[in-house]
Order: sequence, then C-alpha cells, then structure tokens
Amino acid sequence: MGVTLSLRDTKHRLMLANPVSGNLVDISLCGARLSVPHIRTGNYHLFYACNDDPDKVIDLEVIDQEEGGRLIIPAHPVWFDHVLSSPTKHFELGMEFLLPPEDPNIARLHAFLALQPSLQPGWLKKLFRLG
Repeated sequence: MGVTLSLRDTKHRLMLANPVSGNLVDISLCGARLSVPHIRTGNYHLFYACNDDPDKVIDLEVIDQEEGGRLIIPAHPVWFDHVLSSPTKHFELGMEFLLPPEDPNIARLHAFLALQPSLQPGWLKKLFRLG
C-alpha cells in the first residue's frame, strides 16, 4: 500500500523537505515497516534528522483514493536498512507511531488497511491474535 512520508519540525511548525513516497510493508498497533526508494530528502536523512532532534517527526500519510479520505499518523524512525539484495536496492524504515495504540486514528488506519484488496485474507485476525 502506498504512503507518503513528510519530515516536519514540530517546534517551528515547518515542513522541512519534499515528501518521500513509499510502501507500507508491515504494520502493528505501535508502528510499521516501510519501503522507500531513498532515505534522504533535500538536506535531510529521514532517520538521523529525527534521532538528532526530538522536535522532528515524520508524518505518515495514507490517502484513500476511492473515498478521498486522508489519514496522517506522526511517527518516529527506530531503524533503517539498505536492502542491497533487492533489484530496486530500496531502504526499509521501521517507524514507531507517536500515538498510543488506542488512539482512534490507529484504529482508522487498521480499518482502512483491512479494506485493501491486495492484502491476504485473515491478516487482520493474525494481527489481533493474543495467543
């Protein structure tokens, strides 16, 4: 599923660089794993910019093309890896949501993903299985 990442300075309320398009690879109640073609945007490195300055966050944006809805989840990167073994040589980025798991926007994100036809059946049940 396609997503857009935007680096934002929360202290000065500024968008810092051009957005980066990516794909949602995996998701949990607390975060997500994303695939992006590059980890730098403008003069910023998505991982290090946020880890060097706690006022910088990444807005993870999902757009429902059919309904025109838009959902933005603030997140903080916790790891990244350059996947050189892939033909696309993309980056994977682990994100921690800055909203608690019980936040309505997290529930909206999971509900939106459950409606995506490209997902395998039963993935949502596996996600919420507690044991």
